[in-house]
Amino acid sequence: MNQNTQSIDDTIDLKELLFSILQQWKVIFICILFTVISTLIYLKITKDTYSVDAKIQIIDSKQNPLSSLAPQLASLSSLAGLDIGGSQQTTQTEIEILKSRSVLVQAIEDLNLDIQIKPVNSLWQKITTSDKFYTDYSKEAVQIFDNKNIFSIKKIEIPKEYLDQNLILSFNGYNFSLSDEKTGLELLKGKVNQNLSINGWNIIIASKQPVQGQYITQKQTTFTAVKTVLLALKIAETAKQTGIVNITYSGTDKAHIIKVLNQIIKIYQAQRLATKSAEKEKTLNFLDNQLPQLKKSLEQAEQKFNTFRETNGTIDIQQESALYLKQSIELETQKIQLEQKKAELTAQYTAQHPAIQAIQAQIAMLSDKISTLDNALTKLPNKQSQYLQYFREVQVQTQLYTNLLGTYQTLSLAKAGEMGNIRILDYPIEPIKPKKLVILILSIFVGGFIGVLIALVRKMLQTGVRHREEIEQAVGIKTYVELPKAKKKVAPELHALKTFIPTLRFKLQQKQHNVALITSVTPDQNQGVIAQHLALYLSQAGQKVLVIDSDLYRGELDQLFKSTSKVGLAEYLRGQANLDQIIVNTTYPNLSLIGRGQSNDEASISSHQSIFAQLMQQISNQYDYILISSAPVLATSDSLNLAQFTGFNLCLVQYGQTQLKDIELAKSYFVNAGLEIDGLILDQIPSYQINQYQYRTSK
Repeated sequence: MNQNTQSIDDTIDLKELLFSILQQWKVIFICILFTVISTLIYLKITKDTYSVDAKIQIIDSKQNPLSSLAPQLASLSSLAGLDIGGSQQTTQTEIEILKSRSVLVQAIEDLNLDIQIKPVNSLWQKITTSDKFYTDYSKEAVQIFDNKNIFSIKKIEIPKEYLDQNLILSFNGYNFSLSDEKTGLELLKGKVNQNLSINGWNIIIASKQPVQGQYITQKQTTFTAVKTVLLALKIAETAKQTGIVNITYSGTDKAHIIKVLNQIIKIYQAQRLATKSAEKEKTLNFLDNQLPQLKKSLEQAEQKFNTFRETNGTIDIQQESALYLKQSIELETQKIQLEQKKAELTAQYTAQHPAIQAIQAQIAMLSDKISTLDNALTKLPNKQSQYLQYFREVQVQTQLYTNLLGTYQTLSLAKAGEMGNIRILDYPIEPIKPKKLVILILSIFVGGFIGVLIALVRKMLQTGVRHREEIEQAVGIKTYVELPKAKKKVAPELHALKTFIPTLRFKLQQKQHNVALITSVTPDQNQGVIAQHLALYLSQAGQKVLVIDSDLYRGELDQLFKSTSKVGLAEYLRGQANLDQIIVNTTYPNLSLIGRGQSNDEASISSHQSIFAQLMQQISNQYDYILISSAPVLATSDSLNLAQFTGFNLCLVQYGQTQLKDIELAKSYFVNAGLEIDGLILDQIPSYQINQYQYRTSK
């Protein structure tokens, strides 16, 4: 049973929370409107950022000419864990080269990218004016176009202490000045179209027309300029092992980013071609040294072989000897190839390099095999052994010389036809940020979230009472009426008061009294309207009813009943009017009114209690019911003084506003005075928290 009750309470709380947020839709709307306006301002003052993409294909044409000399060299690469043959240079290596200082510094120098400049504009200027500022970077100068201002910075050299510092470049016609942005100190003055050289400054600014305005200028160090370029440069392989590299450069000037990316690729391509040509040249020089030696060795081997044949004639060799000869030729060829490869790599690496050590291990292994075959050949007859040695040497030298000569011719042809192996595939340009639609949609959600958060905080700050059960359990006072909160510019719905009228009559009859008091714990803006309708509903039964407005400072029954009387209760208490003058018949039958009159600091119930007691004696028998509307309990003591003349005391409590401790305090005031609060009216309840049942006649 308790679990069910808890579940119901939780559901009601969630419902209350939801509707309380919806009730504060104006707060949410204002927050959304504020964030949208702020976002529009941000989008207005923020420049669009564009990106230019270039895809380059790394085509492998770097094949070491010695790699074709021996198939077994392919196994060395796996043995050493390196690419010592003619394999493709990895794409990651090319990416690092593209981002290296050797490429970027050259691009910075070619385009003067170490000069940064932008106009000085206030926030209002950014909002109200369109941005027409753009630059044209070249090796000769940096040209600036800013609306009607057109000028070029051909040269700017500054002292080291001002590098990477913002300087204000101010123009006034054909004169300009440079000042420190931080200190505002003027550093130097000069004239356009003249070379200004003084104390480490060397500046040339050219313009064919007068220039007006201010610009933030910065001369960057090489390190800072490279860092700036790298921030805008993104390089990555489109997919693994494709050899296609995507290069993206971003910025706010479309033409400028295309020029920068073109320059970077141009420099990279030129450096790569130069590197490849240098490698081929180095290999050709190596072969130039080896070919004459091999040719000489070949001629000597042939001469020895021919001399042996002339002396001994033709020698018939056995099948086993022929097999030894074939294996020996192959091993000697491989060994010489490895020795040549080792000689080439020795020019690039030390003896401890894994590639050198791997070749050395392979040579040692081949030497062991050759030594074994040589031992086998020595067991043959003397003439056959000498014949096989001479023949083997001729065959080995001939094969090596032929291969190297072919490689030399191939390299010479490749060097003569060397060309770039990078292809620029596409240059699509599109704005990448800010994503205006996305940011605008996000701003709506952020504004809504902030609005809901504020609504929740306001809801949490409303710690007043919300349920009649809460009041009855804590204070022990019964709530007789629950009144909904009135919508703006609409009279409050007070039909629930009609159902209370029989109860009020019964309570007064029980106490044999005809006077009721209506007051509030804290000020309630609806108290006058509630008192008016209670009196009206009492009079509709044909009984005479008098309503007294005893709130001498803020009473409003005069206005509600549209009374034109100039005197009221205040004048009566001060002795300035008699009873007949202050009682006014309203436009409603059987209903009369005593207004509050013109109050001042001297008028109060507590200071004229005896006079008010006489008033009550005079009127108590003239009316069937008398209803007194009094000032709040915690504001003045009037309610306690008036309660001595009443038989039933009603107190207004505001939903979510009146604190439970305030109700307890008000009750204690009455109890200490020997009185009691007979009942409560819970006012200004949200419509979603109250059930209203209406029964109307059919049309």
